[in-house]
Formats: sequence, C-alpha cells, structure tokens
Amino acid sequence: MPRKPAHEQFDTLKVIGDHAFELFGRYGYEGVSIGDIAKATRLSKGALYWHFKGKEELYLDCQRRLHALFNDYIFDPMRNEDDPVRAVLGLFTGLERLLQDPRVEKGVAGYWLIPSRPDTSALIEAQRKFETRSIEALRNALQRGMDAGMVDFAGDLEALARAVISLVEACVLPLRHRSPAEVRGELSVLARTLFRAYANTDEVVRLAEQF
Repeated sequence: MPRKPAHEQFDTLKVIGDHAFELFGRYGYEGVSIGDIAKATRLSKGALYWHFKGKEELYLDCQRRLHALFNDYIFDPMRNEDDPVRAVLGLFTGLERLLQDPRVEKGVAGYWLIPSRPDTSALIEAQRKFETRSIEALRNALQRGMDAGMVDFAGDLEALARAVISLVEACVLPLRHRSPAEVRGELSVLARTLFRAYANTDEVVRLAEQF
C-alpha cells in the first residue's frame, strides 16, 4: 500500500490525535479501545495501526499533548518569571488560562486513571516524570521566594510543593462536571490561603488578593 502524501498523513494524524485525546481524557486508558477511536474518527483500525503500533503508543502521544499544555500554560512561564511570588501565582493564573482551552473543556481526568500493569509501565513512568518536573518547578519558585525573604515555608517546603500540586490536580480532575468559573473560585481560595499562611510582607498578600 503506497504511503499518502505528507499533508494527508498530517491531516489523518491530527484527526486521530484530536479524537483520541478527548476519548482518553474522558474515559481513561482502559475505557477506550482502538475500535472506539476508529469509530470516532471514521477510519478503519488498519488506518490507525498504519500510524501507531497500538493503543499504548497512541496514548503516550496524547499524554505528551496534555503535558505540553500544562508546560505551555503553567510550568514554562513559572520557570521564566523572575519574581518568585508571581512565579508561584503563575501556577494558578496559568491553570486558569488552561481551563479556557477548548482542548480540555470535556475533561482530562482520564489521564490520571492508568492501571498498574506491566503493559502500562511506560505510561505510568511518563506521568510520574511529568509530576516530578511539575513539583520541582513549584518547589524552585517557592525556594526563590524564601531566598528573597518574601515568604517563609520553614520545613514545609517539600511537602508544601507536593501538596499544592495535588490540590491543583484535584481541581482539574472533575473539570468535565464543573465550569471553569467554579474551578477558578477554588484556585483563588488556594492561592490566597497559601500566601496568607506563609507571607512575610503585606505586599505578597496583596498580590495574592489580586487573583
């Protein structure tokens, strides 16, 4: 079977990727089959296997898409922000912008529903690496805030970074059933609570209040 021209391959890949991303986000790895994706894309299973070796490879591709969205909206801007407090607030403001992206409007909780089996080890490892990098980005911003004397997390730094990322995930998981405005309200409370508890200056508290 001759290969399609490059532009047709790209179009087919985009159709597959877009539909698979949504299905995995709603139903998780086990809740979606190659047949489900073929039906949604109106392509044959053979067409899917032409581009992807199997469901695991397709899922990994979608997982990378999700991680790229989080990096583009949240973690890369955090890393590039010189002001440490604004960098931490960037976690919340970036997530707010992410929630307005149409690619996540139907929910992405499925990406946290990976069964622990030998055949899914690569998927779990990819998710763990992403979460580790996310925690590191927040921890570095929190540490910079302490170094500047703007906040004081004392011995809570590591645990706090992990806890905040977990709380952010908890806000995102039920997104399919709640509006971005509802999630934004929760994020605002988290941001204000964080800085009220650990701020060393009134200026830091005022910045948090603006969110």
